[in-house]
Amino acid sequence: MSARRGFLAVAAALALVVTAGCTFRVGEPDEVDPVFGEGNSVRWDLTRPIEAKTLGLPDNQMVISTVPDDATVSLTLPTGIWSGRIEEMTVTTRHGYVDSVDLFWTEANGQASADRMVADAKLLGVDAALVARWAETAKWVETADTNETRHKDNYNGRNGRVSTAMKPSMDEGKGEGTPVRLWYLFYVRDVVEKTEPS
Repeated sequence: MSARRGFLAVAAALALVVTAGCTFRVGEPDEVDPVFGEGNSVRWDLTRPIEAKTLGLPDNQMVISTVPDDATVSLTLPTGIWSGRIEEMTVTTRHGYVDSVDLFWTEANGQASADRMVADAKLLGVDAALVARWAETAKWVETADTNETRHKDNYNGRNGRVSTAMKPSMDEGKGEGTPVRLWYLFYVRDVVEKTEPS
């Protein structure tokens, strides 16, 4: 993992720790990652509770995975399967179950990131017309002259009991073709809590 990718993963993890109120650990280079194992793909069914211990994960913790090159993740949602190439991944557990899955990767520019979000919008239960506007926002951000260093947005959605979010961000004022970082969040607490016996 490059220094920049490592920094971004840790920064994202720290932001999530503040809201989740849990500890976190970062995968060690010499360890076999509990999420990816020896492979470069993950296939999880988010329509059912996933026990942390079956993945070798702690009960209440955020884990930053050691993501292999060309890694792909496939997540089964109530109405279909989301699949994509990723660069970073964090998994947060709560009371012995997976609570959220966060995926990160970089798209080439504002239009490419908007196209990807529009393509995923229906499955993630996000307003496609709303995320399509990101392409125009990104054009403005490319040449923006503000005191901010990054521009971020947030689009929330839902697929059945799985809550979702798409979060694009990019450097401001860096010119045409500035890469866009995408963060997709899959939050499954409702899946766990509505399936557990009362």
